[in-house]
Amino acid sequence: MNLDYNNDGKTSKLEVFPYWFDRLRIFPRLFISIYIYMFYNVVEWFMTLPEPNMAQSGLVSIVVGAGAAWFGLYVNSSSGNQQKQVIVQTTAPSSATKVDLTNFETEQDNNPYR
Repeated sequence: MNLDYNNDGKTSKLEVFPYWFDRLRIFPRLFISIYIYMFYNVVEWFMTLPEPNMAQSGLVSIVVGAGAAWFGLYVNSSSGNQQKQVIVQTTAPSSATKVDLTNFETEQDNNPYR
């Protein structure tokens, strides 16, 4: 991988920083850490209320519900520097068979209780 963006023959810290910043996923980890801290404080606050009202329970529901979105974004996010897939073509003849499945039926297709 060539990180020498100005082609001066040297790789400076400023040229390497964006690569490692992206590779270490600092923003997603920072955001999920902040959410965990906020979630803990909101739940502690809610449990200490003597008689919570609908507005307070709505706030807690929104914070807890946002956790699913935060977690989904965190898990599904990835570094932009993924390994590239390489397709290798061979010179051997293919032995593929063409099959027509337009009228293919299975046991599930004939099951009236499905």
